[in-house]
Parts: sequence; structure tokens; C-alpha cells
Amino acid sequence: MSITDNVINIALLGTANREMTSGELPEDLVGILERLKENAADGEEVFYKGAAAFFAYYRSGLEPLKLKDPVPISEAGPETRPYVGQKAAAILSILLGEKYVNMLLFWYRKAVEREQLIPPEYLPQVLARVFQPGSQTAKRERQLLISLVGNRGRWLLPIMGYATLQEEADDTWETATHVDRKLILSRVRRENPVRGIEMLRAEWKNESAQHRAELLTCLEISLSVADEDFLEEVRGGDRSSTVRDEALRLLRMIPESRILRLFAETLKKHLHYRRLLGWAVDPIAYSEEFKKLGINEVSSNKGESDSDYILRQMAQFMPLSFWCEFFDCDPETAAQRMRKSPPFSKHIYLTDTILGYKDRDWAYHVLKDERVLQSPDLMQLVPLLSVEQREQLNLSGKVDRNFYISQWFGEDDSEWGERFSQGVLKMIYGMDYCYYDRPTCEALALRLPASMYDYVVALGASRESSASHWEFTVRLQQLLLMKKDIIQAF
Repeated sequence: MSITDNVINIALLGTANREMTSGELPEDLVGILERLKENAADGEEVFYKGAAAFFAYYRSGLEPLKLKDPVPISEAGPETRPYVGQKAAAILSILLGEKYVNMLLFWYRKAVEREQLIPPEYLPQVLARVFQPGSQTAKRERQLLISLVGNRGRWLLPIMGYATLQEEADDTWETATHVDRKLILSRVRRENPVRGIEMLRAEWKNESAQHRAELLTCLEISLSVADEDFLEEVRGGDRSSTVRDEALRLLRMIPESRILRLFAETLKKHLHYRRLLGWAVDPIAYSEEFKKLGINEVSSNKGESDSDYILRQMAQFMPLSFWCEFFDCDPETAAQRMRKSPPFSKHIYLTDTILGYKDRDWAYHVLKDERVLQSPDLMQLVPLLSVEQREQLNLSGKVDRNFYISQWFGEDDSEWGERFSQGVLKMIYGMDYCYYDRPTCEALALRLPASMYDYVVALGASRESSASHWEFTVRLQQLLLMKKDIIQAF
């Protein structure tokens, strides 16, 4: 007999057509019916209470637990902060149901700013998300939820079989997994860089070569000359060439390191600049010392001498501060000069240098007077810029068909200014096709001011014959309205 048939039969129980008996009931419900008959005042009470119990049984889809002894459960402590309002809670329900990942993170941030808590009825679903295997946003969600779940959330976690949401403490370093160690080290490097080096030293010999190399990459965070001695030890004594190469890479990212000071002295000796005559290069011989510092000897480019190649490699490692000193000028002038008339101009590539140093000001000085869309190599620098700097960019021109807007999101998800936002939208609507998945559209909507809604409507009307742009317009409008609703709900 199907569940539907059972429900119909149960609905008839207690009426004139069917007698309330236990013969046709599932075994688990027989005891319930018998107890109801023993304690009820009349048949009507048996019917109503029985119907309620039977409905709950079928609605749950689960068999009742057969426990010999009750399970004691403690009570959650009282909350000291208010829950979000009804409107914000309703939006949270939609975001969780429809799996709006980026919008959900935005909702969490707004709740954190207002110092409000997630209502208890949403906690099971919210907490289950954080512990889903393979979740790409679990780390960011966990950081925000620490202050959003309250005492009831912390009480619920062990009942659901989950660990706490607290970030890993330093004292768990020795017992942590490799993945967790990278997270701990990254956090410690932001807060106390010297402490990060001490933690690495303590367990260095117990790590595999691959793990040592991966842990070294965490030192990019707050990298400074204070890390030089440790990195030199690794470069000179580690048994793995991969680890030694990673240490050398980091050393060449420290402007004050001994390696870059040697490169600077060599360039000043062999490289000369005259405003009227341009660049002049004194030949240089390859040495064993250069080899140890990762400088290659023979160029693969036709027309480039090996001497120029040696010096060009050094030049590509130098920060903007070196060129300011070399030209005896301010950073803006040095950046413009290196953009318009660099040494070894046919082969030098400084975009990687700027990206390696994450030098926001160097990127800005290079980009502000350029037509960004006409220079694919320069487009890579846009994510480095602040919101204010992006407002100064010239985004005129037609974008390459292979451009993806997510390349411009960067690590900072702050809202863009209106001028830059309009330029980005014009760029998107100027493309032949516009296929962006929902997560990308979400991330874009979070960066666009909500005031861009009418601008999107107008641009969408201009491309109404394009199916891909029509789909993008509808989706972006929906997301901008959702963003506005979240802001107003708090």
C-alpha cells in the first residue's frame, strides 16, 4: 500500500465508515494508538490526537527513534544581541533556498555591521552550509558566522556533530593538518609576521618538501627584510630544489634584500640613461654568483645579446623605488618613464614586476593616462587599484571578446564608483556576446552601486535583440534589486 493510500485510510479512521483500530497501522504507531485509547475521554479525542500523531509520522518520512533512555540536552545560554528583523530574515530564507553564494556573504556582512544575530530557525541550514565538503566559500562564511550564530548556534554545533566556528589558535599548530597549517600561518603572518617565522622553524624539518614549499608561499603575506635570514637559510641549505627556488623567489620580492641590493649596484654600474641620447649599456660577463641568484646566461630572443639579457633579468626584479633613485625623480615620473621608454624595450616586461610587488601606486601611474582596453597587458593591473583610482581610468574602446569581468574583481570586493561602473557596463554591452554565470553576475552586482539599475535598463534596451545581453540584463536587474533590499532591510 502506498503512502498516499495510508494517508487516505487514516483520514477515514474514527468516522462512520472506518473503525479506529490498530490492525492496519504501521507497527511503530500501534503503541501510540493504544495509549491514546487508554487516556482519552471519548472517541473524538482519540481521533483528533491520533490524526495529529499520524500526520507528523508521515510528514517526517522517518521512523520514530527507539531509545531505551532519554538523551539529556543542555539549554543554550540567553542572547545579549538582537536578531535581525523579519524582512532581513525573509531575504535570508530566499538566499539560502536559491543558493545565492555572493549575496549571502553580503547579507552576513551587513548583519555583522549591525551586530545582529541570525534567527534560531535558520541556524541548522546556515551551519550545515559551512561544513559541506568542497565549499569554496566556507572559510569566509565561517569568519562571518562566528559573530552571527550567538549562543544558540554555538550550542547547536555539537548536537549537529560539527566542530566550533572559532578560527584555529596558534596552539593547534603542532596537531593541525597541512591545509589548516596554511590557514593558521596566513592568519598569523597578517597579525604577527615574526611569530609566523618562529612557527615555521619549529616544525620545518618534519614537513615534506612539497609541504615546505607550500608553507613558504604564505610568507608573501607581510613579506619584509625581517624574513631574509630565514629565507637565506632555506635557500642555502634545504635539500629540495623546489623549496630553494621558492625561497629565492621570495628573496627577490624584498626590495631591501641583499640580492636586490646586488642587482641594483650592478645595474647602476652597467646601465646609463641620458634624456637626449636614451639608454646605453656596458657589457657584463656571466658569473657563478649570478647563476646562484637565478640569473640565466643565454637569451632565447634573436637580436638580444647575452649581456643585455643578464641585465634585463635584473631590471625586471627591481621595484619602483629603485627607478626613482636611478632617475632621481618622483614615483609618478619614474613609472611613466619606464612605461614609455624602458631599457631593453623590445624584451622587457614590467607588468609581471608590478603584479609581483602588488604595487598599487605603480599600477595607477601607468594606467591613468592610458586607454586601458587597448592594452591587454595593462588590463591585468586594474585589480590592484583602489576604488578612487579606478574612477580615473579611461575605459573607452572595444573590449576583447575573450575578456572576463571576473579578472577585474581582485581581492577587494568594495563597491565601485559610478564612473568606473558605467565604463564597465558599457564595455560589457559593447561585447558581441555576454555569457556570465550567476555567481559572476552576483559578484558584479555587489560591486556596482544600486543606483546603476536604471543605467542597466537603458543599456539593456539598446541590445534587446541580443539574447545573451537580454538574459544578462534581466539577471543583473534582479540582483541589483536584491542588493538594494538587503541594504534597506538592515
